[in-house]
Amino acid sequence: MEANMETTTGQRLIDSLQEALDYAKGSSTREAKVSHVERLKKIEIPDLLNAKEIREQLKMSQAEFSARFGINLNTLRNWEHGRRAPDLATKSYLYAISRNAELVEKALHS
Repeated sequence: MEANMETTTGQRLIDSLQEALDYAKGSSTREAKVSHVERLKKIEIPDLLNAKEIREQLKMSQAEFSARFGINLNTLRNWEHGRRAPDLATKSYLYAISRNAELVEKALHS
């Protein structure tokens, strides 16, 4: 029975692909369901995002910034001294902090 189910699933997949191909060529005789997906706007994160500047703008010490936003103190020091650079996800997090630190902190501690 399992082999029959795979054949049925495989055949349905092939039939669906053929239907999509026919529709794309304009030779489909069936009404096709077409879905449009809205593209999300790409988040623009400044390339020169600087953790030290963000921290200093918030008037926090390294230890305070580290504790409030859950960033390892040694990692923060490495960023600030140019020995390491944050990855894209971390840059996004730092950008969010720079835009609205109070909201980020509230979200973290609620």
